[in-house]
Amino acid sequence: MKRIRLIVMSKMHLVILFCIVLMTTIVALNLGSHAGFLKTLGNSIRGMDNRSGGRVAIVIDDFGFNGGGTKEMLALNIPITCAVLPFSEYTKTDSEMIMSKGHEIIIHLPMEPHHGDPKWLGEKGIRGGLTTEKIEEIVREAVEENPYAVGVNNHMGSKATEDRRIIETIIKILKEKNMFILDSKTTMHSVVKEVALSYEVPYIERSVFLDNVKDKAYIKKQIKQLGEAALLNGDAVAIGHVGPEGGVVTAEAIKEMIPELEAMGIQFVYLSQLVKAY
Repeated sequence: MKRIRLIVMSKMHLVILFCIVLMTTIVALNLGSHAGFLKTLGNSIRGMDNRSGGRVAIVIDDFGFNGGGTKEMLALNIPITCAVLPFSEYTKTDSEMIMSKGHEIIIHLPMEPHHGDPKWLGEKGIRGGLTTEKIEEIVREAVEENPYAVGVNNHMGSKATEDRRIIETIIKILKEKNMFILDSKTTMHSVVKEVALSYEVPYIERSVFLDNVKDKAYIKKQIKQLGEAALLNGDAVAIGHVGPEGGVVTAEAIKEMIPELEAMGIQFVYLSQLVKAY
C-alpha cells in the first residue's frame, strides 16, 4: 500500500512539475523572458495603484481683499477653488482675476465666531442677534454681488454654524440658487451637514487646514496629510489662505508638493467636482 501511495504521489508531483514547466515556457515565449514577465506585472500593479488614487480639492479662503499671495496662488497650475469675501472693494476685482485664470469661486460668508473681534466680520456679518429677514437679505446680497460663485463656505462661524435658524435661512437660499455649501468645520457642533441634507442641498466639509501655522515645512506636512486622506477616503478637501494667514508661503508649499501628490496618484480637482459625488 505504501509503495502504491508513493507511486501515485510521484505521478502527481510529475504532473505539477510539468504544468509549472509548461506555464514558464508559455510566459517565456509570449513575453521574451521570465524577467520581462515580472516587469510587466510590476508595471500593471503600479498602474492599478495610480488609477486607484484619490482626488483632492484645494480651497483658498480670504480672496476679496487683494491679500498677499493672491497672484502666486492664481498662478498655480492646478484647479483652485477661491473663497471670496463679499462686500469688499476688491470683491469684484479679485473675482474677475480668478475667472480670468480659469479657477472656481465660492462665497466666503462672514459668520459669527464664539471668540474673536466682531469687527473681523464687517458690517454685514451673519450674527445670531440678527432677524431671519436680515440674515436672508445679507445672504441674497452676497449671492447677487458675485454671479460667478457656485457655492458658499463660512468665514469663521464657529457660533453661527451651530445655530439651526441661521443655517436653515442660508440653506434655503442656496437650494433656490442651485448652490452647494462647504462647511469649514470651525466647530465640532456644526449643524450644517444635518440641515443641508434635510433640504437636499449639496454638502461637503473640510478635511485639512493647511496653514494654521505659517511655516512652509508645516504646510507641506499638511498637504501630504491631505493626499493620504484622499487615498484613504477617495477624496479630501483642504483649506488654505491668501493674506496674513498664509499667502505666498502657502502658495509656494502647494507648488512644491504638487509633484509628490501626483506621484501618489492624486488628482487635483475643483471643489464642485467632489460635491457632485455626495
